[in-house]
Amino acid sequence: MDYLPNNIEDGYEYAVSIVRKNVSDEKDRRDQKGETYSHSNYFKSAQCRIDYNTVAGISENYDLIKKLIDKRI
Repeated sequence: MDYLPNNIEDGYEYAVSIVRKNVSDEKDRRDQKGETYSHSNYFKSAQCRIDYNTVAGISENYDLIKKLIDKRI
């Protein structure tokens, strides 16, 4: 994997787009339940990591490193 500036910027943009979408979805979900949304609470929760990994296609098991290398993330 090359750590060229363009690759890093592309990876950053990819991650940011997932986080923005997940935050928007979480806010909507909370609104529908009549609950308030808190960045602090969401980003400290395991649900945040699960949401990100689901969208990014990252499974939390023993082949995680191989999958990341194969995806070139």
